[in-house]
Formats: sequence, structure tokens, C-alpha cells
Amino acid sequence: MKFRAAGAVVLLLAVLALPASAQDPIQILDIDTYERTLAPASFTMFNWTVRNVDVIPYNVTIEATPIAGWMVSVVPTQIADLAPNRATPVRVEVTAPDSVPGETVATLRVVFTVYQDGAVVFLVQRTASLSVPSIYAEKLVLGTFPNPLPSPLDNEWGVFLLDVVLWLGISAAVLLVVIPIVRRVLAGTKTRVADVVIRIVRTPFLILIFLYGAIQSLDALDRYVSVVLREMLLAVYQVALTIILFYLAYRLFRDVAVFLARTISKRTATHVDEVIVPIVEKIGLAAIALVALGTLLGYLNVDLTLFVAGGVVTSMVIAFAAQDTLSNFFSGIFILTDRPFQEGDIVILPDGDWAEVRKIGMRTTRLFRFTDASSVTIPNNKLVNEKIANFSNPKDKGRVMMTFGVGYGSDIEKVKRIIREVMQGNLHIIQDDPMKPIVRFDAMADSALNFFVLVWIDDRANRFDVIDYLNSGLYTRFSQERIEIPFPQRTIHMRLEGGGSAQAGAPLDLEDILRDRARRPEAQRAHRERDDDPHEGPEEV
Repeated sequence: MKFRAAGAVVLLLAVLALPASAQDPIQILDIDTYERTLAPASFTMFNWTVRNVDVIPYNVTIEATPIAGWMVSVVPTQIADLAPNRATPVRVEVTAPDSVPGETVATLRVVFTVYQDGAVVFLVQRTASLSVPSIYAEKLVLGTFPNPLPSPLDNEWGVFLLDVVLWLGISAAVLLVVIPIVRRVLAGTKTRVADVVIRIVRTPFLILIFLYGAIQSLDALDRYVSVVLREMLLAVYQVALTIILFYLAYRLFRDVAVFLARTISKRTATHVDEVIVPIVEKIGLAAIALVALGTLLGYLNVDLTLFVAGGVVTSMVIAFAAQDTLSNFFSGIFILTDRPFQEGDIVILPDGDWAEVRKIGMRTTRLFRFTDASSVTIPNNKLVNEKIANFSNPKDKGRVMMTFGVGYGSDIEKVKRIIREVMQGNLHIIQDDPMKPIVRFDAMADSALNFFVLVWIDDRANRFDVIDYLNSGLYTRFSQERIEIPFPQRTIHMRLEGGGSAQAGAPLDLEDILRDRARRPEAQRAHRERDDDPHEGPEEV
């Protein structure tokens, strides 16, 4: 039992001794604040405490890394034989440069090296942050060269005055010299695009120069202008800069890019670009407005996450609710790009109506219907999904196909000759190969000999005139040549049931029946007159 108790005591002492042996023998205690702001040529001090927590003495050296333009001194630089449980203060003095070109930030690093018997035991590093605000920086004219003015303007006030004068001079030079020279150089161009660009850019560019010059000039007086006011002026400048830049983008897109696109579209043979350009214009202007709004809200520190999420949800709702409109929109693009028909074409609708295409829009197509001389508007998605016959393809000649029937017993060669003679009498019918008229004995039908006729015409617009000419001419010639034109005939036989005919069941002539019906009302009228005469008595029987 005694051995067990002694072992437990030894184990407890070993556990208690672990933290002391595991920790650093020398502690560097932070007892100060280690972020300082200085003026030029001023100094500050940082303090640490070096403490020996071991059971043996140590030697410690303290070294600060140099900083360009700054003066750094350490007191003390060495601590010899730092006894156990003893502490020594360390002070580092830092002096800022006499002048700085702008806001300056530096980092001070202090290294503590611990020795025992001439050997390095471990290293410890501590850091401190130093800064010289821009208000203490040397003020340069236009931020470039020193102030050349004598006293009493050899300070920031003189720099401010020179900045204002120079920025006004730059604005005047741009307005009176640069812009006229650019305009004169570009005067020989064929288009007026350069003049339009100069007219658009001139005023906003001068405003930008003025705003930038004002902000840059006020930097010279930053020591006298509060930080809040400077930040407010900078925010105003950023908002104004954003508005002006997006205004320039809007005007250049609308008055230059769209103008050039419309000019080019007028030179092309298709009308697709003339419809696409307005769409691109509206989409481009909307995109510029959205980007400008997002940028402005970003400058104002407005969280755009909610707007983006709401925009996505709203877009989905709008897309679902306006799916028919979107379908018509994309169908309109398909019609304009694939061009199954164009404005001015004559088309045959699925219901058989003839119509002229008057206007192809992005959502609907407007037609002029010939049957009732009315204007009809049809959604584009319906036209895309329907079978539309285009009668006005300018690449094809017009043609007419007809069939004429003559009676059995007619001279076939004579009929062909008459048809060819009639076709040769019309100037609209093409007579040369490969579009020479075709006359063919097509079929021996039930009651007629059918002749097929195909002619090509010089213009589709003359198609109806050619049809009228062929019908009129052939009817006249067939009549003159005594060629029978058959037509449907019916022979009706009527029987009089229950009659007292001499020949029971014999058919009666239709003319006799009609004649008998014509005499029957006269007999009935004479009988009524006898009944109405008061002077006539009853007939004796």
C-alpha cells in the first residue's frame, strides 16, 4: 500500500509539472496599444515586458527591423542574465519621416531572441502598425509637382489656388482648342457620326473635368475639411460620375449605334434588320438603365441580394403569365428570319381566304383579306403552326392550270389547234421554251373529252386576267366552231298513280301535266264566280 501511495504522489507531481515545463521560459507581455497614427516628424513609443518564468537565467537580445524613411530605436537592446521570476521593460521609439507624398502605412517588427549558454533557445516576434494620414502629406499641384508660389502661398492654400486655376484652364482648353481641332479633322468624313459624338460627349465631358478638378483641388485642404464632409463629397462625385457615364452610354447607343444600324439596314434587301433594330434598341436601353441603377445602389451601400432574388422570381412569374406573348414574339422572329412570306405577299390562309400581308410585327401579323375587304390581325404563333400558301414568291413565274371539256365526237386535233390559237393571242402568256404552253388530251370522262392546259405568265398579278381570257376566248371559239361544251343533264319521267288514263300506268308528258296545272286555277276561279252571283239560282238537276 505504501508503494502504491508513493507512486500516486510521483504521478501527481509529474502531471502538475507538465504545464510549467511545456510553456515558454521567457514571456513577452503586451502592455500597450500597437496601432498609432503620427504626424510627419513626430515620434511614438511602444512598450513590452520581458519576463523569465523558468528556473534558470537567460540572455535576451531585442532587435527592430528598419523601416525606410523612419527612425527606430530600441532600449535596451540586450538583457543579460535575466534571473528567474524577474521582468524587464523594453521600449521602442519610432519617429515618422519629415514629409510623406501621401497616406503612408508601415509595420514595425520587433524580434526577441532568447539565449542560454550562447545557444538560441527560441525566437519571439511582436508587431506594431504605424500610419501617417494623407492630411499630413506634402501637397503637390495637380498631385504632380511642388508648389512654386512664394510666401504666404507656399502652403496647401497656394496648392488649392493653383489647382483651381489649372483645372479651369484645362476645361477652357478642351472647349476652345481640342474640340474644334477634332471637329475640323473629322469634317471630311462622309457620315456625321463624328459630329454627333462630339456634340454628345462635349458637355458631359466638361462636367466630369469640373467635378474631378473640384474633388482633386479639395484634397489640398483635407486638413481643414472634415472626413465626413470629404466622404460625402466623394459619394456625390461617384454618383454624378455614374449618372454621366451611363448617360453617355445611353446617348451613344441610341444616337450613334442605333443610327448606324438603321442606316445599314436600309441598304439591305431584307426587312429583318429593320424590325430587329428597334428590338435591340429597347433591350439595350433597358440593360443600360438596369446596370446604372444597380451601380448607383451599390454606391449607396444598398444590398442588392433582395432585388436580385425578387427579380428572378418576378421574371419567372412574368414568363409563365406571358408565355403566349413570348411565343408570339419568338414566332415573329422566326417569320422575319426564315421569311416564309414578306410584307406585300399574297397568301392563302388555311380557311381558303386570300389575303395580302400588310405588316409583320413582333407579336401579330396584319393582313388585308380580299373576300370582305377587311383588315385581319393574326397572332404570329398561329401563322407559324399553320399551312400558309404563299402566292407571291418573286423568284417564281406565275402559272395557270385549267381543264376544258368538249363533247364526244369532237375533232381532237381541231380542239388542240383552237386552244393554242387562243393562248397565242394573250401577251401575258409566255410562248418560249422552257415555259412554252402545254395542251394535252387528258382523259375521256363520263360525259366529256377533257383537255389539260398549262400556261406560264409573265407576272403573277396577271393570273386572274389570263384565267378570264382563256375562259372567255375558248367559250367564244368553241361556239363559233360548233364544238359542243357538255354540261350535266337530267331526264325526269313521272307516273300518275290511280288516274283514269286510257293506258293505265303509261307515262304522261311533262308538258301536258304543266298545261293541266295552268288550266286548273282558271276553272276554280270561274266556279267561285258562279257561286258568288246572286241572280243565278240553283242548278236544276
